[in-house]
Amino acid sequence: MNSGKWIVLLGAPGCGKGTQSELLVASDFSFKVICVGDILRSNLKTVVPQLGKPVGEIIGGGTLLPDDVIVYFVKDAMSKMDDVLNTNLIFDGFPRTIGQGEALVKMTKSLGHEISHVINFEIDDAILTKRVVGRSKCKSCDKIYNDYFNKPKVLGVCDICGCKEFVRRKDDNEEVLKNRLSEYYSKTKPLIEFYKNLGLLFSVNADAETATVYKDIIEILSK
Repeated sequence: MNSGKWIVLLGAPGCGKGTQSELLVASDFSFKVICVGDILRSNLKTVVPQLGKPVGEIIGGGTLLPDDVIVYFVKDAMSKMDDVLNTNLIFDGFPRTIGQGEALVKMTKSLGHEISHVINFEIDDAILTKRVVGRSKCKSCDKIYNDYFNKPKVLGVCDICGCKEFVRRKDDNEEVLKNRLSEYYSKTKPLIEFYKNLGLLFSVNADAETATVYKDIIEILSK
């Protein structure tokens, strides 16, 4: 019998899914992560045939890729994992449309498996904007900071390694975020009702402290 717990983290860009994924990987559940964002960033030069543009150019403006392209990348990533059916697995950034959600249902059923929990991250847009526009990371050790919520103890100096250089993602700006939120509300938010109807939806207050959100998720997964 397949024993892996497969879950979906659902929410708008900047809601904290990535942070919680890292914590869940280090938890007793020992999750592994299928992170679509990371997959796409490693395929920025890959040209999407039906659009005639590379992945980087498409997502750089905040636009979602076609469903079949995303599903291909996810299946490819899963095929490269050892004993995936018995692995505790997080889908982060997938699905992002009803079409992708339906594809995931078919995919899991074809493998004799199923999604056990869909964790919906609830958060206000104003907080999201500060989280995304204000975030940066140390160029040396990758420690994450935020201009509004998590500044270095000494301004301009990394708390961990003392590096004085920080970098920001090119798409972490208000214009791109506006497009990404528009895509989220029109294409991704309908998944909340989709998963609610399947009896899989659980929600957490993503505006709470990281440790609180993590505790809430662990409680949900332990039920």
